[in-house]
Amino acid sequence: MARRTKQEADETREALLDAAEQVFLDRGVARASLDEVARVAGCTRGAVHWHFRDKLGLFLALDERLVLLQDEVKDRLCIEEDGSLQSMACAITAAMKDFEENPRRRRLLTIMLQRCEYVAEMAPALQRRRQADTEIRETLRRRFQEVAERGDLSPAWPPERAALFLYALISGLLHEWLRGEADFTLSGEVSDAIRSFLDCVAARPVSGGEK
Repeated sequence: MARRTKQEADETREALLDAAEQVFLDRGVARASLDEVARVAGCTRGAVHWHFRDKLGLFLALDERLVLLQDEVKDRLCIEEDGSLQSMACAITAAMKDFEENPRRRRLLTIMLQRCEYVAEMAPALQRRRQADTEIRETLRRRFQEVAERGDLSPAWPPERAALFLYALISGLLHEWLRGEADFTLSGEVSDAIRSFLDCVAARPVSGGEK
Protein backbone atom coordinates (compact mmCIF):
# COMPACT_ATOMS: atom_id res chain seq x y z
CA MET A 1 0.00 0.00 0.00
CA ALA A 2 2.84 2.40 0.88
CA ARG A 3 4.53 1.69 -2.45
CA ARG A 4 1.29 2.39 -4.31
CA THR A 5 0.82 5.64 -2.38
CA LYS A 6 4.35 6.77 -3.29
CA GLN A 7 3.70 5.93 -6.96
CA GLU A 8 0.45 7.90 -6.94
CA ALA A 9 2.19 10.87 -5.33
CA ASP A 10 4.93 10.79 -7.96
CA GLU A 11 2.34 10.59 -10.73
CA THR A 12 0.46 13.57 -9.29
CA ARG A 13 3.68 15.57 -9.06
CA GLU A 14 4.54 14.84 -12.70
CA ALA A 15 0.99 15.71 -13.80
CA LEU A 16 1.28 19.06 -12.04
CA LEU A 17 4.61 19.77 -13.70
CA ASP A 18 3.14 18.86 -17.10
CA ALA A 19 0.23 21.20 -16.44
CA ALA A 20 2.51 24.01 -15.27
CA GLU A 21 4.55 23.62 -18.45
CA GLN A 22 1.39 24.12 -20.53
CA VAL A 23 -0.04 26.98 -18.45
CA PHE A 24 3.24 28.89 -18.08
CA LEU A 25 3.86 28.60 -21.82
CA ASP A 26 0.36 29.81 -22.72
CA ARG A 27 -0.05 32.58 -20.14
CA GLY A 28 3.42 33.42 -18.87
CA VAL A 29 4.63 32.70 -15.36
CA ALA A 30 3.43 35.97 -13.82
CA ARG A 31 -0.15 35.64 -15.12
CA ALA A 32 -0.52 31.92 -14.44
CA SER A 33 -2.46 30.84 -11.38
CA LEU A 34 -2.13 27.74 -9.25
CA ASP A 35 -5.87 27.17 -9.65
CA GLU A 36 -5.41 26.93 -13.43
CA VAL A 37 -2.44 24.58 -13.07
CA ALA A 38 -4.45 22.36 -10.74
CA ARG A 39 -7.43 22.35 -13.11
CA VAL A 40 -5.32 21.38 -16.13
CA ALA A 41 -3.66 18.63 -14.10
CA GLY A 42 -7.02 17.33 -12.84
CA CYS A 43 -5.92 17.92 -9.24
CA THR A 44 -6.84 20.18 -6.36
CA ARG A 45 -5.02 23.38 -5.47
CA GLY A 46 -4.12 21.65 -2.23
CA ALA A 47 -2.11 19.10 -4.21
CA VAL A 48 -0.05 21.91 -5.71
CA HIS A 49 0.75 23.28 -2.26
CA TRP A 50 1.52 19.80 -0.96
CA HIS A 51 4.10 19.07 -3.64
CA PHE A 52 5.54 22.54 -4.33
CA ARG A 53 4.32 24.89 -1.59
CA ASP A 54 3.76 27.82 -3.99
CA LYS A 55 4.15 29.00 -7.57
CA LEU A 56 7.84 29.73 -7.06
CA GLY A 57 8.47 26.17 -5.91
CA LEU A 58 6.56 24.90 -8.93
CA PHE A 59 8.57 27.13 -11.28
CA LEU A 60 11.92 26.03 -9.82
CA ALA A 61 10.92 22.36 -10.05
CA LEU A 62 9.97 22.90 -13.69
CA ASP A 63 13.33 24.56 -14.32
CA GLU A 64 15.06 21.40 -13.06
CA ARG A 65 13.47 19.49 -15.96
CA LEU A 66 15.36 21.55 -18.50
CA VAL A 67 18.69 20.36 -19.87
CA LEU A 68 20.28 23.60 -21.01
CA LEU A 69 21.76 23.73 -24.51
CA GLN A 70 24.90 25.31 -23.03
CA ASP A 71 25.41 22.28 -20.79
CA GLU A 72 24.91 19.81 -23.62
CA VAL A 73 27.32 21.65 -25.92
CA LYS A 74 29.90 21.80 -23.12
CA ASP A 75 29.55 18.08 -22.41
CA ARG A 76 29.89 17.18 -26.08
CA LEU A 77 32.97 19.37 -26.47
CA CYS A 78 34.55 17.74 -23.43
CA ILE A 79 34.18 14.18 -24.75
CA GLU A 80 35.19 14.70 -28.39
CA GLU A 81 38.78 13.70 -28.84
CA ASP A 82 40.75 15.44 -31.58
CA GLY A 83 40.12 19.04 -30.50
CA SER A 84 39.90 20.34 -34.07
CA LEU A 85 37.58 23.04 -35.35
CA GLN A 86 35.88 20.35 -37.44
CA SER A 87 35.11 18.28 -34.36
CA MET A 88 33.95 21.43 -32.57
CA ALA A 89 31.51 22.07 -35.41
CA CYS A 90 30.24 18.50 -35.24
CA ALA A 91 29.75 18.63 -31.45
CA ILE A 92 27.86 21.92 -31.51
CA THR A 93 25.64 21.08 -34.47
CA ALA A 94 24.80 17.66 -33.00
CA ALA A 95 23.67 19.37 -29.78
CA MET A 96 21.57 21.81 -31.80
CA LYS A 97 19.94 18.96 -33.70
CA ASP A 98 19.13 17.06 -30.50
CA PHE A 99 17.59 20.19 -29.00
CA GLU A 100 15.50 20.85 -32.10
CA GLU A 101 14.13 17.31 -32.05
CA ASN A 102 12.97 17.54 -28.42
CA PRO A 103 9.71 19.56 -28.20
CA ARG A 104 9.72 19.55 -24.40
CA ARG A 105 13.12 21.20 -24.23
CA ARG A 106 11.92 23.88 -26.63
CA ARG A 107 8.80 24.52 -24.54
CA LEU A 108 10.76 24.70 -21.30
CA LEU A 109 13.43 27.00 -22.65
CA THR A 110 10.75 29.24 -24.16
CA ILE A 111 9.18 29.53 -20.71
CA MET A 112 12.48 30.26 -19.00
CA LEU A 113 13.68 32.82 -21.54
CA GLN A 114 10.52 34.41 -22.87
CA ARG A 115 7.60 33.78 -20.52
CA CYS A 116 8.89 34.99 -17.17
CA GLU A 117 10.51 37.92 -15.40
CA TYR A 118 13.35 37.02 -13.09
CA VAL A 119 12.37 38.76 -9.87
CA ALA A 120 14.52 38.29 -6.78
CA GLU A 121 13.01 35.02 -5.58
CA MET A 122 13.72 33.41 -8.97
CA ALA A 123 17.44 34.03 -8.54
CA PRO A 124 18.36 30.30 -8.42
CA ALA A 125 17.02 29.71 -11.93
CA LEU A 126 18.63 32.86 -13.30
CA GLN A 127 21.93 32.01 -11.62
CA ARG A 128 21.84 28.54 -13.18
CA ARG A 129 21.59 30.08 -16.64
CA ARG A 130 24.32 32.63 -15.96
CA GLN A 131 26.62 29.91 -14.67
CA ALA A 132 25.93 27.80 -17.77
CA ASP A 133 26.71 30.81 -19.98
CA THR A 134 30.00 31.40 -18.16
CA GLU A 135 31.02 27.75 -18.38
CA ILE A 136 30.28 27.33 -22.09
CA ARG A 137 32.15 30.52 -22.96
CA GLU A 138 35.16 29.31 -20.98
CA THR A 139 34.95 25.89 -22.63
CA LEU A 140 34.88 27.52 -26.05
CA ARG A 141 37.81 29.78 -25.11
CA ARG A 142 39.91 26.82 -23.99
CA ARG A 143 39.10 24.95 -27.18
CA PHE A 144 40.03 27.91 -29.38
CA GLN A 145 43.22 28.32 -27.35
CA GLU A 146 44.16 24.70 -28.09
CA VAL A 147 43.41 25.23 -31.78
CA ALA A 148 45.53 28.40 -31.79
CA GLU A 149 48.47 26.60 -30.18
CA ARG A 150 48.42 24.12 -33.07
CA GLY A 151 48.45 26.94 -35.59
CA ASP A 152 44.93 26.23 -36.84
CA LEU A 153 43.31 29.50 -35.67
CA SER A 154 43.68 32.67 -37.69
CA PRO A 155 45.95 35.22 -35.95
CA ALA A 156 43.18 37.78 -36.53
CA TRP A 157 41.00 35.92 -34.00
CA PRO A 158 42.26 35.77 -30.40
CA PRO A 159 40.68 32.78 -28.59
CA GLU A 160 38.68 35.02 -26.23
CA ARG A 161 37.18 36.96 -29.14
CA ALA A 162 36.41 33.84 -31.18
CA ALA A 163 34.67 32.28 -28.16
CA LEU A 164 32.61 35.42 -27.52
CA PHE A 165 31.47 35.71 -31.13
CA LEU A 166 30.62 32.02 -31.46
CA TYR A 167 28.65 32.11 -28.20
CA ALA A 168 26.78 35.23 -29.37
CA LEU A 169 25.98 33.56 -32.69
CA ILE A 170 24.57 30.45 -31.00
CA SER A 171 22.68 32.35 -28.31
CA GLY A 172 21.22 34.99 -30.62
CA LEU A 173 19.99 32.55 -33.25
CA LEU A 174 18.57 30.25 -30.56
CA HIS A 175 16.54 33.14 -29.11
CA GLU A 176 15.18 34.01 -32.55
CA TRP A 177 14.30 30.38 -33.22
CA LEU A 178 12.41 30.14 -29.93
CA ARG A 179 10.27 33.11 -30.93
CA GLY A 180 8.80 30.89 -33.64
CA GLU A 181 8.78 33.64 -36.26
CA ALA A 182 12.07 32.96 -38.03
CA ASP A 183 12.11 30.76 -41.13
CA PHE A 184 15.16 28.66 -40.26
CA THR A 185 16.07 25.51 -38.35
CA LEU A 186 18.77 24.71 -35.82
CA SER A 187 19.84 21.62 -37.73
CA GLY A 188 19.88 23.47 -41.06
CA GLU A 189 20.68 27.16 -41.41
CA VAL A 190 21.95 27.67 -37.85
CA SER A 191 24.32 24.72 -38.10
CA ASP A 192 25.49 26.04 -41.47
CA ALA A 193 26.13 29.46 -39.91
CA ILE A 194 28.23 27.89 -37.15
CA ARG A 195 30.33 25.99 -39.67
CA SER A 196 30.74 29.16 -41.77
CA PHE A 197 31.91 31.09 -38.70
CA LEU A 198 34.46 28.40 -37.85
CA ASP A 199 35.67 28.59 -41.46
CA CYS A 200 36.16 32.33 -41.00
CA VAL A 201 38.30 31.98 -37.86
CA ALA A 202 40.32 29.03 -39.12
CA ALA A 203 43.81 29.34 -40.52
CA ARG A 204 42.50 26.94 -43.19
CA PRO A 205 38.85 26.18 -44.11
CA VAL A 206 37.23 23.42 -42.04
CA SER A 207 33.84 23.04 -43.77
CA GLY A 208 32.80 20.11 -45.88
CA GLY A 209 32.34 17.58 -43.10
CA GLU A 210 29.16 15.81 -42.13
CA LYS A 211 26.25 17.98 -41.07
